[in-house]
Amino acid sequence: MYKRKYLLIGIVVITIIMLTVSSLGSNFIDMENAEKQVENPVLIGAELEVTTDKTTYYLGESVTTFLTNVGDEILSAGGPIVTIYNNDNEIVYQEASYCWWQLDPGEYITWLPWDQTNQQGNQVPVGEYIVEGFLSGGGENFIDSAIFFIIDYNSSGPPSGPTEGAVGVEYTFCIKLPDNPECEPYYLIWDWGDGIISEWLGPYVAGEIICETYSWNEPGDYEIHVKIRDGCNNEYWLDPLIIHIVVNNPPNTPTIKGLTSGKVGASYDYTIVAEDSDNTYIWYYIDWDDGSNTGWVGIYISGQEMIISHIFNEQGTYIIKAKAKDIYAAESNWGTIQVKIPRNFSMDNPILRFFEDRPFLYKIFQLFF
Repeated sequence: MYKRKYLLIGIVVITIIMLTVSSLGSNFIDMENAEKQVENPVLIGAELEVTTDKTTYYLGESVTTFLTNVGDEILSAGGPIVTIYNNDNEIVYQEASYCWWQLDPGEYITWLPWDQTNQQGNQVPVGEYIVEGFLSGGGENFIDSAIFFIIDYNSSGPPSGPTEGAVGVEYTFCIKLPDNPECEPYYLIWDWGDGIISEWLGPYVAGEIICETYSWNEPGDYEIHVKIRDGCNNEYWLDPLIIHIVVNNPPNTPTIKGLTSGKVGASYDYTIVAEDSDNTYIWYYIDWDDGSNTGWVGIYISGQEMIISHIFNEQGTYIIKAKAKDIYAAESNWGTIQVKIPRNFSMDNPILRFFEDRPFLYKIFQLFF
């Protein structure tokens, strides 16, 4: 009984030892095979890859194609035939070369640039295109393709906006997105050149005009960049707009000279003048206090007088206001002058004509009537 029990235990122990040894041996074999694989890597042979110099092109920009042997053996073949298809799988370009090539690994062929004209000599439209390269070997053919996009960038040059400005003044900049609905939606990043970069803004539609405002805290030259991302998996920076920012002082408060009393319906001249400490050009704005104004009128050099006439059509007391702004849009305070326009009297009365012919006495007369 005991002998049988010990016999069973011995069989179990021996079985465990054999399984363990078998497992270790299998691992040793696997390690040995792995070492052999490292010593003798798998060869992939010659392999063709087709690429373009860019993935997104301006309308009319030349497209250059490269055919590269990305394998680990010499690629021996004739050709190539290069074909470009539009998104409808129609051939818009095809050319062939009858040469025999011996391309070492990493060596490539540079194909003649395509000028984006179809086989009838017309400019192809914006959209997605596929370029295919074909090389014919003695016992094996090589073929590969790549995708690229043509987009109308003509409407998306540098941002539009001022090229000169002053510290602390907000300015507005705009861009027009490419007019290509196939690549909607569009997103934008604004880089203001001072270390401040926006997050992705959008979505926007094709052809939309997008505007943003910004101000700078220090003088200097700043490059404003805009990056576009579209629904065709393109990301690209537009050409920058450079703005020159200076420390600027607004013009001083204008002075206004002219009659402070007059008649309804009569035209009177007023002289407005302001100076700018930075000696820049200035514009004037006059509010007549009767519901009308001049808008911004200019340009004038610093200290140059502006002479302008006005007619008040109703009696009353008016506060004429004038201010100046410089080329950086910095505005002065308001300068003012008070003008009284009393009710009009008929000049047929000889007594009234007597006062009108004597301006000093006429002014006194107006105070009472």
